[in-house]
Amino acid sequence: MTSFNDTRHLWALGAFLAAVGLVGMVVRREMVPDDFGTKGPYRASALDDIAARPSLFQADATCHACHESVEHERAGKPHEAVRCAHCHGLAVDHVALARRGAEDPTVTLPPAAEWDGDFLTKADLYISKDRATCLSCHEAVVGMPADFKKIDVAVHLEEQGASEPLSRETCFECHGGHDTAP
Repeated sequence: MTSFNDTRHLWALGAFLAAVGLVGMVVRREMVPDDFGTKGPYRASALDDIAARPSLFQADATCHACHESVEHERAGKPHEAVRCAHCHGLAVDHVALARRGAEDPTVTLPPAAEWDGDFLTKADLYISKDRATCLSCHEAVVGMPADFKKIDVAVHLEEQGASEPLSRETCFECHGGHDTAP
């Protein structure tokens, strides 16, 4: 019996760890869904849950349903491939209001806000006439494809005779947002 007394603390630790393991297995069985792991390391029904969520990204066709003139203005132009959301935000609330407005004429759509200059903005819909937006794609950087329309900002603005080269709206002195031809 003296050997048991000498190792009693180890037996108590072993019993405690076994109890914790048993409780852990019971909790896991109760907490983990039945379809976990059947199609990979996740809950298989999660795919259906995700598919049922409304999309935050509007297709350009959604925008063009109301803004047909913009669709025609962009047709065949370089910015035809640029999604509306790139320059105007996700417009989730705007589209929801527009859909409600189609059914209820008392619903009014607020005008788009001015872009706050933050590429991670929380603004729903905005108008971006800021050179930072244009230069996010068109500023010449290493690794850009050779055939992509890129500019050296200082040289381009000098060549074009920009009246206010440091202005946020300097690109729009010559270019439109949808139809970019000067």
